[in-house]
Amino acid sequence: MKVYELRSHDKSMMLKGLEREVRYGHLVGSDFDGSSKKHEWYPVRLETLYKKTYKDFPDFVGGKPVVSARVKDIIQPYVKDEVEFLPLLHDELDLYMINVLKVLDCVDWKRSDIQTFDDGSFAGFNKLVFDFNKIPSNTLMFKIKERATIWVFVTEFFKDIIERNKLKGLDFSVEFDSEFTEEKELEQKQNYEAALKELEDYQGPEVSYEEARNLVDQGKTMASGKWRMELDGKGTFWLGQLTLDLSYQWMSPVYIPPILLGQLWHEVEKSEK
Repeated sequence: MKVYELRSHDKSMMLKGLEREVRYGHLVGSDFDGSSKKHEWYPVRLETLYKKTYKDFPDFVGGKPVVSARVKDIIQPYVKDEVEFLPLLHDELDLYMINVLKVLDCVDWKRSDIQTFDDGSFAGFNKLVFDFNKIPSNTLMFKIKERATIWVFVTEFFKDIIERNKLKGLDFSVEFDSEFTEEKELEQKQNYEAALKELEDYQGPEVSYEEARNLVDQGKTMASGKWRMELDGKGTFWLGQLTLDLSYQWMSPVYIPPILLGQLWHEVEKSEK
């Protein structure tokens, strides 16, 4: 089984709630913790913050999943026992907010990397690992009890429905795989550390960040340890970070982490994103 974090694609339109509705206590501003909302819910108006490309899964700034009526009609037969579809108002689109009711106790606490407060109490996860034996085989959408107000997860069965129906607007890049055993995890970590050492041991000519940034503007790809930066075909600046699977996670940053400004950079071959 594979599980994915439910997250909007960066090309999905963005929505926000009207401040008046949130301020005066509408449930759209409350915690969605797995409890039912449908008996107290009434449609609330959302407005478009950024139009962008995809409209099937708009990105709501409040963090709760929002879908188009088309998506609702397609997935409802499969998830009707796991979620509630709560109607919304919008000037152009027929939209629904999803309230996920299925909350599971399925974290593998042995393999997960846990954040704690100074008093030792639970604060969050640096790395989340699932105990897949505790995820029922017919599951499509769920939350975990430790972070029920924050995260929504979906399985490969949900992903298959989305892709089969050519629905757009989700990013399935955050993946958890039941076949990723402790042995494979250790092997991956060793491979990553070896690759990172090779990058950090580079002995060729190097330049400052400022010089490297100028070379990027000239079409070069520059690297420093686990970091890379380059322009795409449209001239957009991208910053990439090496991940554990030895691929690069790319982002178009709002600002550059200060630590990178003091590092030395060298030219590498252009990446394949």
